[in-house]
Amino acid sequence: MPIYRFLFFLAVSFAALSARGADGELFKYPEVPNDKVLLSERCNYLVYHFWDKANLTTAFSARQKLSNALNDWFNLMPYATADTVHISLDALITKVSKNPANLRTLAELAEGLVYSDTSEIRSEEIYLPFAQAVATNKKLSKADRARFTRQVQVMESSAIGASVPESVSFTDLEGNKRRLRDVEGMSVLLYFVDPTCSDCTLATVRLAADQHLAELTDAGEMAVVMIYADEPDEQWKAKAATMPARWIKGTMPDADEYFDITTVPTNYLLDDKGTVVSRNVSVDQIMAAAANVNMRKKLSGK
Repeated sequence: MPIYRFLFFLAVSFAALSARGADGELFKYPEVPNDKVLLSERCNYLVYHFWDKANLTTAFSARQKLSNALNDWFNLMPYATADTVHISLDALITKVSKNPANLRTLAELAEGLVYSDTSEIRSEEIYLPFAQAVATNKKLSKADRARFTRQVQVMESSAIGASVPESVSFTDLEGNKRRLRDVEGMSVLLYFVDPTCSDCTLATVRLAADQHLAELTDAGEMAVVMIYADEPDEQWKAKAATMPARWIKGTMPDADEYFDITTVPTNYLLDDKGTVVSRNVSVDQIMAAAANVNMRKKLSGK
């Protein structure tokens, strides 16, 4: 999209936000001062001052309007700087934390908006502070905290830059229990599939046929670990048997305790130390990366 069109649509969005606040939604949204000219400045101002005129004592009695406001706020965040986003998230959470029940409600709303299957924008970076706040709030019951605690564990162990816990293991086709961190390779493509998933089948066939990926795995530079996040069954065994012999295939019924596998196929690229380097990249991107690495390898003569 040309920059002038982008700025036009952004200006319309700003106007809509202000109008919504003035028309009697939960509270009046901030108006950006005229001296804020740069896009990042304007978005930073809106994100940082968004809740200035909100009455957070009464806001939770109008749950849908609060959800609408929260959604508007979240949709501004991709255009603001990361430090402003994190400071603003922490500030709102700190204010609401004075009332544990409201904090739980706020986290539930955030979950639906940025951490669910139906989220318009899905962002663990935005959602994590909400889940952490509930998970660590001792004034809430263990039952109230349990789901959020589990979500925090998953996000912290599978986020980019996170280290996969050493205890994570899977069972291979021969029935052997193997630690994921013991898989050898300069990099590991951890690939979650379901034998009944047609998208998984298509993606898997393409990866299995890729010559560059095959050469890297044959050379021991990359390992492909294809995992079914359930107990082994005949359908899984039949599907796994058709995949390249060089691939490692296994089952991990507790995978969702460590990895976000809301949808399949899902993939994680790990380095040789078990650190998450990237996640959920497309098959085309995986193949392009494999081609790039393999060609560089050949040109260097190594």
